[in-house]
Amino acid sequence: MELSAMSEKNVYRREAAKQAERFNIDPELYVRLIERESGFDPNAKGTSGEIGLAQIMPDTALKPGYGTDPILDRSDPMDSLRFGAQHLSNMIKHYDGDVTLALQAYNGGPGNVARGTVSDGAQKYASELLNGKELKSMRPESRPSGIVPQAEDKANANAIEKALRDLFAEASAPKAPAGRPPSGRYGSSSRMSPLSGTGIPGLGNIKRYSTPGGIESLYKR
Repeated sequence: MELSAMSEKNVYRREAAKQAERFNIDPELYVRLIERESGFDPNAKGTSGEIGLAQIMPDTALKPGYGTDPILDRSDPMDSLRFGAQHLSNMIKHYDGDVTLALQAYNGGPGNVARGTVSDGAQKYASELLNGKELKSMRPESRPSGIVPQAEDKANANAIEKALRDLFAEASAPKAPAGRPPSGRYGSSSRMSPLSGTGIPGLGNIKRYSTPGGIESLYKR
């Protein structure tokens, strides 16, 4: 192989890894995919009409679905790498992170995956690309709880204050004499907490610094 051809393929390999990082998929897996699809030959053509580095079909190029941006020139090597990475990333999301199904859909078509008619060739394709590969997990794109940050901070602050109250209550509660049922202000029949009254040392600071923005106020003096 001529030096210029090797250099060109190395450029495409670096770009493939870059696009994989951009669309949050494993760079090594995507480089393997392009190597399998076209051998990093931008002029590669398949028997069913697929062309380019990512071996894109005509219909898929114009209407890829999954939120993937169409590609107008399938022979453009850089845009082909962009398209392939974005499309694979979107399919991984579509299949709830199942990379095997995404690869089978990339090779054999999502319709076959949906119908459960994935060909042996598509199954082998996915298996060989994943063989011995420990995938990098996809980065989270949103907070898992669905709670807005301010509400979540307030909930955490309330939990801290409750824990502190319970701790002081347990430490301050008098021990009932043996053989006699607990009674009195802090006995089991009482509904009052030892921190419920005013004048308890530290209560003001507990409330102040366990609320959202409380810690930050220490730095504003």
